[in-house]
Amino acid sequence: MTVGYSLVNNTKKEQIIFLHLPVNTMGEILSNPLSAYIVKWYKAQHHNDNVDFVSDTYDDWPFVNGSRSDLEHYKEVTNKVVDSLIAQGIILDKGIAWRDDDDPDTIFIRDLSLVSSPK
Repeated sequence: MTVGYSLVNNTKKEQIIFLHLPVNTMGEILSNPLSAYIVKWYKAQHHNDNVDFVSDTYDDWPFVNGSRSDLEHYKEVTNKVVDSLIAQGIILDKGIAWRDDDDPDTIFIRDLSLVSSPK
């Protein structure tokens, strides 16, 4: 089983869990141009906040305040961030790349790509 990661903003009490994106592990997140850009953009937008990765497996909590159990109360902002980048013309939404036959409404991967090399 692989270790998945979310990007957590402990200051704003929100997280990007990369739901519906084709990445989960740290290597996948950082080597995929789309998810790497999302991380870079989010950190730049919240440069004064405490933002770091937290795994879904290990007992890691990189922040001074709070704890891993607090994550269940953090707002999930993946779609909000992606939609903002689509509206800015940075990400192109090409629909759905894959959908689960048994649960197509909740288990799917979006077909997204960077429009061009972002600055």
